Amino acid sequence: MALILPATLSDLDALVALEHELFTSDRIPRRQFRYLLTRANSVAVKIEQEGKLAGYLILLRRRRSQNLRIYSIGISTWARHLGYGRELVSFAEQFARENTLRYVTLEVCEQNIGAIKLYERTGFQRHGEKPGYYEDGCNALCMRKEIFPKDTAQ
Repeated sequence: MALILPATLSDLDALVALEHELFTSDRIPRRQFRYLLTRANSVAVKIEQEGKLAGYLILLRRRRSQNLRIYSIGISTWARHLGYGRELVSFAEQFARENTLRYVTLEVCEQNIGAIKLYERTGFQRHGEKPGYYEDGCNALCMRKEIFPKDTAQ
C-alpha cells in the first residue's frame, strides 16, 4: 500500500536522486529542493511504497491568490502505471478544496503525452501555451482545473 507523507529535509537526497532519474533538463537543483521543503507557501509530499520513494509532489500557493500550482510532480520509473500520479493529483485537489482555492494549475511539456492524458482524465483543461518554456525548447501546455466557482472561492 502506498502512503502520501510530508516530504522533509531527511528526504532531500532521495528527491534529488529521483529528479535526476526522471529529467534530463529543467531539474530542480538540490538548493531549490531544500528551499521548497522549508518555505511557508509551498507544500511538498512524497508517495512511498513499503518505505521506498515512489514519487513526489510540490505545490505552490501565492498569498492572496485563488490558484494552487502544481510546481513539480514526479513518479519513479519503477512506480509508473500504479496510480500514484493520480493519487498525487488528487492530493493537490483536496488541498485546494480544504483551502477554498478556485483552481489547480500546472504546466506540462507538450511532448509529455502520458502526463497530459493523466491530467485530462482527472478533469484538467488546456488553457494556454508558453512557447519555448523548458530548457530543451519544449513548449509548455498550461492546464487548470476549477475546484470552486468564482463566487465561492476565497
